Amino acid sequence: MSQPSLSRRQFLSGNRSEGYAGICPPGTSAEALIEACTGCGRCEERCPTNIIRLTGGFPSLDFMRGECTFCGECKNVCPEPVFASEPVDRFPHIAAVSDGCLAKQNIACQSCGEVCPEQAIRFRPRIGGPFVPDLNGDVCSGCGACLAICPVGALTLIPRTTEMANA
Repeated sequence: MSQPSLSRRQFLSGNRSEGYAGICPPGTSAEALIEACTGCGRCEERCPTNIIRLTGGFPSLDFMRGECTFCGECKNVCPEPVFASEPVDRFPHIAAVSDGCLAKQNIACQSCGEVCPEQAIRFRPRIGGPFVPDLNGDVCSGCGACLAICPVGALTLIPRTTEMANA
């Protein structure tokens, strides 16, 4: 009978069922965090936009607090091998605008487009109503700037497709 393999963190904490359910800082993966992160909190302290929070002992991004600027401070301060060696400028997810969007409900709002640093959210005109958002997934970095600003929470994150990642 074989025993399931445990990460160093799981072994030392005595927790065999530890998992990760948050949004990883840029350049990390859930597997890398579970395997090597010690939960020291240095990344949380150093994050200039204060979006990194330790959740269950792991760093997780909270885009309701702000956006990720891909500054690399979390990577620079981390003593463990959880970050990719090359610089990262996008997440494996993108923003998506739901039907709850005010503009789609005939109420003028362009908040998300105004804060998008990549200008991935543009507004196209339509007859008889306010401009509607048009999100370019190839341009979206997944930074989360649009999430907190939306007054009705109509933006969510969805996985980036393979086609978009190759663009």
